[in-house]
Order: sequence, then structure tokens, then C-alpha cells
Amino acid sequence: MRVERLNEPIRVRADFAGGTVTPLAVARGTQSLRVLRVNARWSDRQGKERLHYFACTVPSGDVYELCLNAHDLTWRLTSVMLEG
Repeated sequence: MRVERLNEPIRVRADFAGGTVTPLAVARGTQSLRVLRVNARWSDRQGKERLHYFACTVPSGDVYELCLNAHDLTWRLTSVMLEG
């Protein structure tokens, strides 16, 4: 498995139900990928900003690490673990 470190803005469709955020789909450039599974979620702080991270498996088997900035509600793709 190879890891690519990134820091690119992305569009994410997510469910905000019951106080929990769950990514459903990721749009990267012209590519749209369904999230099959959220493998892990954790939170961190950067100064006063609260960051929520999600490790998500997409149909190719790759794992996308997504970051939601709770202050400005923007999403970033922080890394991709490529299968094979």
C-alpha cells in the first residue's frame, strides 16, 4: 500500500444526523466516488479551529483521509492510501 500526502480542497456529500457527521460521497475534480465505509474518525485542534478526520474506503479499495474544518465547514483531502 502506498500513501500519497495531499492537502487539496474537495467537495463532500455528508449526513449530519444525530450529532454525527458521516461522509457519503467525495468529489475530486471531475471524479465522484461513493464512500463504502468509514473506517475511523477522530478530532483534533489547529489553534482555535476544530478539525474532524475520517478514513473512508471508496469502491477501488483506496482509503481517503478527509478533514472537515468545523469553523468554516470546508473539506480537504489530506491523504490517499492506494490499494496495490
